[in-house]
Amino acid sequence: MTVMSKIEPPVLAVRDLSISYGPLQAVRGVSFSIAPGEAMGLIGESGSGKSSVAYAVMRYIKGQASGEVHVAGQDVMALSEQALGKLRGRTAAMVYQDPMSALNPAIKVGEQIAEAIRLHGRIGKALAWKRGVALLERVHLPRPAEIAHRYPHQLSGGQQQRVVIAMALACDPQLLIMDEPTTGLDVTTEAVILDLVNELRRETGVAVLFISHNMGVVAQVCDRVGVLYAGQLIEEGTTEQVLRQPRHPYTVALMRAMPAIDGPRRRLAAIPGRLPDLRSPPPGCIFTPRCAMATAECESRMPDLANSSGGGHRSRCHYRDEVALRLPPEPLVAEVQLVEARQERPRLQIIAVSKQFRARPALPFMRGPAPVRAVDDVTLDIPPGRTLAVVGESGSGKSTLARCVAGLIVPEDGAIRLENEVLDPLVQKRGRAAQQAVQFVFQNPDAALNPHWTVAEIVGRPMRLYGGQGEGKALRHRIIEQLEAVKLGERYLDLYPREMSGGEKQRVSIARAFAGRPRLVICDEPTSALDISVQAAILNELLALQRENGTSYLFISHDLGVVRHVAHEVAIMRHGRIVESGPPAAVFGDPREEYTRNLIAAIPTLERREAAPALLTA
Repeated sequence: MTVMSKIEPPVLAVRDLSISYGPLQAVRGVSFSIAPGEAMGLIGESGSGKSSVAYAVMRYIKGQASGEVHVAGQDVMALSEQALGKLRGRTAAMVYQDPMSALNPAIKVGEQIAEAIRLHGRIGKALAWKRGVALLERVHLPRPAEIAHRYPHQLSGGQQQRVVIAMALACDPQLLIMDEPTTGLDVTTEAVILDLVNELRRETGVAVLFISHNMGVVAQVCDRVGVLYAGQLIEEGTTEQVLRQPRHPYTVALMRAMPAIDGPRRRLAAIPGRLPDLRSPPPGCIFTPRCAMATAECESRMPDLANSSGGGHRSRCHYRDEVALRLPPEPLVAEVQLVEARQERPRLQIIAVSKQFRARPALPFMRGPAPVRAVDDVTLDIPPGRTLAVVGESGSGKSTLARCVAGLIVPEDGAIRLENEVLDPLVQKRGRAAQQAVQFVFQNPDAALNPHWTVAEIVGRPMRLYGGQGEGKALRHRIIEQLEAVKLGERYLDLYPREMSGGEKQRVSIARAFAGRPRLVICDEPTSALDISVQAAILNELLALQRENGTSYLFISHDLGVVRHVAHEVAIMRHGRIVESGPPAAVFGDPREEYTRNLIAAIPTLERREAAPALLTA
């Protein structure tokens, strides 16, 4: 339900917007409007045109744009540069995905907010600073007067994002554009940000354009949803209509790719194929090559964006009222395969491991702050062919634990045992067999893949390093087999990382990890930076590889839906300690700890919650 009446003129009106970058037609004929106090979500995969639409509204677009964009009655396309400068920040403001890209690392955050106020308000420094502190309090930052004097690097990710929101609100804009504002945040920080957006709408009547690929996040904030695919608006309606009763096969596929925290577990639906070449879009339905219910009519004739049987629910599909009947649910996953742990010697044992970090003092003669115990007396084990997921907020110690297991960080106490062998704390001192046995899949494939190597060199290196997998044609054959195991293939051999999408790069990372035939693979947030549909494909491949190879996984994540889908055992981590553990059905179905209950309550689902759980103190 919108906060204010739709009788008022829309704050944002987009009509027949098209955007091209050279020959590439990134956005084609998109139209929508947002009323005062209303929030509209735009969802879709990377490359669908969501961010291009957002940048066009602010006229930041670098390509060629046509159509109409009106913000608070002003024709954005016709404004002079001077008028645009007044509109940006005063009438419309934007919150970006990465707060560090919007904050100057060399200027205190209070001064950055005060500068935005002075730029548009023409008031003195002292009053601008005072208003800046008031804005930090408005976005629920603790000790706002103190935080105003901090630099961006001295704040957590959630705090940085709230500072950026405070900057966006500095001049009371009528339109707030949020481009994936919670993607890099853990689930509880995300919940705080989403509740803040809803609170600001109620208090100020600001209209919100919310860009996201996460349907659960959109359900918590938005009154209406538009679905973009390959630059076209292919479905639009209320949040309830689009997310509960989708009328386009693409929307259905997105919903079925989203892992759920409750209900029967079904196989995640990975959308086959890729986005079409937008340099020469097909004449018919743009989704036809990837659609499970496409016909000859879909290939030859473009469907209109027309009303479905539900009032105001529009879909660009010839068979919009038959989608639910034509696309049966994905098959259930056999739960017995997930809960029956094998009674064998553990493949990995983490025995009373502890690690603390000592921060340096600000000046040599000063006493430094007390050391932080990132991992505190943790004991866990993983059977052969099983997955242990470690879950917690940012700063809980889960990634530090993973790096201790990998030998990238040396713990002060405890031991890591791989089957019958106690591993040296430092990976460089481990024997070749131990190095081969433990491999890592990192969160960011760009940081993990050598940009100067081809895929063949990246995947082939561990095969050569650990030996026994052939040379010449035999090695090439093995590399192709490895790529095919992650649904790539021979045509990727000579590509460089820059020539692939994020999902393809992460598949190469997984192929590289499995190339040495490891016994344990550490997965540290391997899907958090990916679209939901790509995430579904990666998770399906990880499960398939585990079944084929009997590999054990240490799976680090803050996404409990993902964890429920892949894990045989779950350990909840907080402040370096394991506070609860057990099978997913027990931990998620009947959690014993209040912290675990709050984590589960913070997960963005299709049911809108009343308020975020009180997990965070900052």
